[in-house]
Amino acid sequence: MKTGVLALQGSFYDHVQSLEFIDQDYVLIKDTSDLSHVNSLILPGGESTSMIKIQENNDLFSELKKLIESGIPTLGTCAGLILLAKDVIDGETSLGVLNTVVERNAYGRQNQSFEGLVNLLGNKEMYCFIRAPKILSYEDSVTPIATIDNEVVGVIENNIVGLSFHPELTNDKNYLDWLSNFIKDGVNVRSL
Repeated sequence: MKTGVLALQGSFYDHVQSLEFIDQDYVLIKDTSDLSHVNSLILPGGESTSMIKIQENNDLFSELKKLIESGIPTLGTCAGLILLAKDVIDGETSLGVLNTVVERNAYGRQNQSFEGLVNLLGNKEMYCFIRAPKILSYEDSVTPIATIDNEVVGVIENNIVGLSFHPELTNDKNYLDWLSNFIKDGVNVRSL
């Protein structure tokens, strides 16, 4: 089985590199025909509005939503988090499968991007925030898994993980170990 990496726009090749580091087969998803034999998903950073527009004349997002709701492990980083969120401030809700409210570009414009020390499941690493969305609120069914300066920047709900930052740009050992467990086995989601 393969991990499907949404490849409409954005940092999908960086996620491919992460998958290569953990010896995970993958397929780049550009339309619904790419979804067969996919048992996990990664929705990359990039420009959520562009991704929504690129796929608007086909059924890709409705098919992705069905896959996610079927329970397959799904990771969304930055714009991927925006695509997953139930409600988006200053943006459009698309998949709406993660019970969070996020605000697009809440940490600032491109020139205000930064690196910060993130506590991801008890391990601290430097990660990049590039025009990152902010998690404003979340339902009781959602559990925080990452913080920066006591602010929640990563959450999990069942099979779905949403991160405001880009762990695929760092590919530290803790992240890759977690990714391997999450994507390959769908287990150990809350532990590194």
